[in-house]
Amino acid sequence: MEETPQLRRRPRWPSPLAILLVIAVDAFLIGFRTGECVDYTAESGAVSTCTSAPVLGPAGTWLLAAVSVLVISFFVRRLVRAARHR
Repeated sequence: MEETPQLRRRPRWPSPLAILLVIAVDAFLIGFRTGECVDYTAESGAVSTCTSAPVLGPAGTWLLAAVSVLVISFFVRRLVRAARHR
């Protein structure tokens, strides 16, 4: 008797897990900020200032956002395709 090959179904959990991982990494990298303060004495007449920016800088933050959108859309597409085939 001849056995028919059975198609193995892929598990559903890797794509949602990857999406959550991308969101967590984004929140971690965008949430941290770096900055510096320059303090002057009152006698010097200069004003003390502080600056703050994302750790990756503005360009790095935009690049991270663009790459994250592409990666998340890839995994969402995989989820939709898998749902159609079931």
